[in-house]
Amino acid sequence: MRLLILFLLFSTIGTCLAQPTRPADYGLKAFSIQHKKLGTINFYVSATGIDSVKPLLIALDGSGHFPLTTLVQLKKHMLVYNSFDNDILQLADKFHIVLISKPGVQFCDTVVIDADSVKAGEVAEHMKPPAEYVKRASLYWRSEAASAVINYLYKKIPVNKQKVIVYGYSEGGQVVPRLAAINKKITHCASIVGAGLNQFYDWITKERVAAAKGEISLQEAQRRIDSLMLVFADIYKHPTATDKEWEGHAYQRWGSYCKDIPLESLTKLTIPIFMAVGSNDTNSPIYGLDYVPLEFLRLGKQNLTYKVYPTDHFFNEVKPSAGKEEVISHKHEMIEDLLKWLGQ
Repeated sequence: MRLLILFLLFSTIGTCLAQPTRPADYGLKAFSIQHKKLGTINFYVSATGIDSVKPLLIALDGSGHFPLTTLVQLKKHMLVYNSFDNDILQLADKFHIVLISKPGVQFCDTVVIDADSVKAGEVAEHMKPPAEYVKRASLYWRSEAASAVINYLYKKIPVNKQKVIVYGYSEGGQVVPRLAAINKKITHCASIVGAGLNQFYDWITKERVAAAKGEISLQEAQRRIDSLMLVFADIYKHPTATDKEWEGHAYQRWGSYCKDIPLESLTKLTIPIFMAVGSNDTNSPIYGLDYVPLEFLRLGKQNLTYKVYPTDHFFNEVKPSAGKEEVISHKHEMIEDLLKWLGQ
């Protein structure tokens, strides 16, 4: 999965005076764990039916240091953006939905931009990562923190222990294979536009594909790949460094996600696995993901459901129509496939 600014993955735009900026505004109840190794873990559980027995669904969002909710103050109005999957939150009548903040990141933050309008990337540029986030951000923190949350809620709320589901989108889709491998309470693993092979491999294939399409020469592709290999070598040499960064993330982030490969964790699992991928996704290219079902065939494993949609990273299909581009969303189709897989 190529790392881009994805915190606006699921955006809710509001221009009214009362903006939804608190957990309660989304029907969520706030919890916190003080963990000796991981520090403070802030998480939120859907309040609807919290005292009823329901399956547990841990929803992990994508990459970056962004709050679950961001309030953007422009010159004449305000916008609210969410990093979490609102479609999953709408399933609170069926599941205990759980959202987890990144380390050192509050539920909501405010960004003031002196402009009449704003693009997604511009919002991200105005948000500096908290020191606590830089210190802790890694595959290990996210998977271990989510595991701690599951163990905590297992005791605190009535959970249908036959269905403890981890659902990860984008970077979250890279986290859930390891999470499912370390916590045996988990019964179902859903990786949505995540990754299969080493994340660095996506950067290499990008250059090879560009050369194959004639966008750059073969020599230029090799030059770029050689340059990438030098960066990768330096990251592997300093895998826990937080004072060095590449593509907007500390080496520690890259060093963790590119050491534990999703495929290695996925093939160890015996629980049902659901993977949803987009064949036109440039953020999480399908080339490395297609290797997962092939490997499951080689190993004779039959616990993988692998769904491919003709879409980008956000489950949008773009079709030419009357000289224009028509955007067709397949998001609800993916959610329906997920629910069918879960037997809901």
